[in-house]
Amino acid sequence: MTSVARRVLKWIELPDSQQGNRWTNEDLEPVPPEKQTWGAFQYVELWFLVNMNISSYQAGSSLLAVGMTWWQAIIVILVGDFFASCFTVLNSISGAISHLGYPIVSRSVWGMWGSYFAILNRILLSVVWYGVQAVIGGKMIYICLRAIWMDLDDRIPNKLPEKIGITSAQFTGYFFFNVLCACLIWFKPQQLRPYFHVGSWLVLITMISLLGWACGTNKGYGSILHAPASISGSSLAWAMCSGIMSTIGSIAAGILNQNDYTRFAKRKSQVTWSQGISFNLSSAIIHIVGIVVTAATQQQYGKGTPLWDPSQLFKAMQDQGGSGARAATFFLAIVFIISQLSINVPGNVLAGGLDVASVFPKYINLRRGAYILAILSVAPNPWQQLASGSTFLSVLSAYAVFLGPFIGLLCIHFYVIQKRQFHVADLYTGNKTSLYWYYYGVNWRTAVAWVCAVVPSLPGFLHSVNPSIKVSIHAQHLSDLSFMVGFFLACFNAYVLHWFFPYDYDKEIFGEEIAGTSEVGIFEESVKPKAVAYRDV
Repeated sequence: MTSVARRVLKWIELPDSQQGNRWTNEDLEPVPPEKQTWGAFQYVELWFLVNMNISSYQAGSSLLAVGMTWWQAIIVILVGDFFASCFTVLNSISGAISHLGYPIVSRSVWGMWGSYFAILNRILLSVVWYGVQAVIGGKMIYICLRAIWMDLDDRIPNKLPEKIGITSAQFTGYFFFNVLCACLIWFKPQQLRPYFHVGSWLVLITMISLLGWACGTNKGYGSILHAPASISGSSLAWAMCSGIMSTIGSIAAGILNQNDYTRFAKRKSQVTWSQGISFNLSSAIIHIVGIVVTAATQQQYGKGTPLWDPSQLFKAMQDQGGSGARAATFFLAIVFIISQLSINVPGNVLAGGLDVASVFPKYINLRRGAYILAILSVAPNPWQQLASGSTFLSVLSAYAVFLGPFIGLLCIHFYVIQKRQFHVADLYTGNKTSLYWYYYGVNWRTAVAWVCAVVPSLPGFLHSVNPSIKVSIHAQHLSDLSFMVGFFLACFNAYVLHWFFPYDYDKEIFGEEIAGTSEVGIFEESVKPKAVAYRDV
């Protein structure tokens, strides 16, 4: 390494990095007691903000497109949300008990080096989803600017190719949305509580008001609420199964790293019922609002065409209404911007920033990692990907083929294999003395379990990415159950492999005098946090 490179690395080295330990920095340490400040109400607010976004608003369109009626689509979404909330709570408790984030918990499952595979997968998803949600949020900035200057497209003439799916004026909105994200990224998760307080109530009140307005001023509900189902029997059943998996898949990346937020919890009980209720309630509200508002405005503003994209609806309202309509769309767009910031910053970039920090903890903390992800999100050209509409989003949802096994492995390890125990010191020790070193830093049992859980659903996933790839109808049906199949197969495979090739966690963690005794406290004040064995209470 040249002297210049060494000076650069020394310059960017974090001031709080621990010399000689490449596995930790301040953001990766267990959350200390004074920062465990999140109560049940914070998790209610978090899910109301995260779930009430434009992607959720549009969720009904893909289900109606395959031939379901509006009420069948709502049933599918509600069932999917119920299962998603169960998996969310199940994977949250490890963070609430240990106060460790997803990258660190992954080390106990995959091994110190093996965890990089799980972490890099989550980073990739964060980059892609951040870009997608930023483009959608940018459209709402565009609506705000257009409400002020109706000739915005003339003021900012389009210089971009039509095929990329975004105009110069809309790209301006995308740029300003990223500026807003950059401002929020500066704050750490525990500092965003005031934003959750205000934003959650504002979004909830606005969505209910939008629903009331649409129902009160509509000129007919059009085809959305009156069209009969075009599929029935087994075709309908499999379509509903696919829709349920798609609903879970759309939030699966958030389920995977939810302990990045539950690590701030005051008590374990505060992340269970609060998330279960708020997840289902908030998701039900936004999905119903999306379907009913689109139906109620189909005739008046869509001229018979359902406007599932709220930016298109607001644009039509501006064109057909006067100054009052422009003012209404301005404030509606502001609220949607708040909701998009909520799914993008806490849901994608801050969680992903912690993942990046775990890869290079000596030089990157959560804030730096978040900014790196935001910059990288431009690389996949998300505006061009969204030009293909629902196809691209369905492919992202189908990525649950891989995420289901990841989540299953975290759960089976925490609850069954490791018996709700972490030896925290060893999660920051990258050599053979660490309990989680396994075999050359990799838990091969976990790797085998993950591969065996993914393979059955892989042909169907490839077909969803590229329909020209022909697979059997049975493979497609298996893919329709991808998340569930992957989750439970991973749990079964990991349990069986650890049964036949056992790894003695109890003896190594607690010693002969403690192993097998009653449950111990979460945190002992007399011992440094990294020397404590955490366990459920």
